[in-house]
Amino acid sequence: MVDTDQQAVEEIVHQGDALGTRELLDILERYHDDRPGVPEAAVDAYVQELEEREDSSFDREGFVAAVGERRTGSESWVDDGDRIYELGDGRISQYPAAWHDRLRGERDPAAYLRFFEATAPSVLGNTSGGRQRANEDQLIDVMAVVGGMDREAAKAEIEAARDDDRIAEDADQHPKAGVYLAED
Repeated sequence: MVDTDQQAVEEIVHQGDALGTRELLDILERYHDDRPGVPEAAVDAYVQELEEREDSSFDREGFVAAVGERRTGSESWVDDGDRIYELGDGRISQYPAAWHDRLRGERDPAAYLRFFEATAPSVLGNTSGGRQRANEDQLIDVMAVVGGMDREAAKAEIEAARDDDRIAEDADQHPKAGVYLAED
């Protein structure tokens, strides 16, 4: 029997129907344990608990179907960006094994941006000046899940990298602001 993290369960229930497959996996990967990905047995335990709760309208069949449709054994990023990656040892993740291998424990947002440029440019968009950028929320998600940081620590690292000019941010104050490597 797998123990579930009740903080993860409460966050999932709180977010309710608006929570998609990727967002649910994001929560499980951040809370369940400190290894890359989440064991499929744990996913099953969370799904069962969510389905049984009276304060949850969790769609078990829809979730299981979505994971099955998006599943891939690829160790590197698949360009459509909507995959669930098999990590081995019965674990799955919203990020490929190569990301976990290379970025696990990394705290520097500039290192993530350089990694994306080199190995997964489809993750990045372009700034008005043509520089490649990442959505800040997406960068926080990757830093939290792959880097093993909490979201607030990831935000603080991005702010520190902005302050010391390692990265820059789009000029607008858009909630999905882009961040990119500062010019050398």
